[in-house]
Amino acid sequence: MDAGLIVLALLTAWYLISCLVYPFKPCPICGRGGEVRSTSYPGAFGNCRICKGSGRRRRTGARLLGRGR
Repeated sequence: MDAGLIVLALLTAWYLISCLVYPFKPCPICGRGGEVRSTSYPGAFGNCRICKGSGRRRRTGARLLGRGR
């Protein structure tokens, strides 16, 4: 039981440290492109509504730590 808690604490610490160093991940919708293509009009595109055109999203741990604003 104690070993499991130690492993969980180490994994949590590892994740939070990695969120400090790398606070962003690629956007799941546009895949870092920042644009989404229209399905109705060929050649039409706009900014991704999830990442607002940046192509990246903050990780959950980075939001908790206040990194990457």
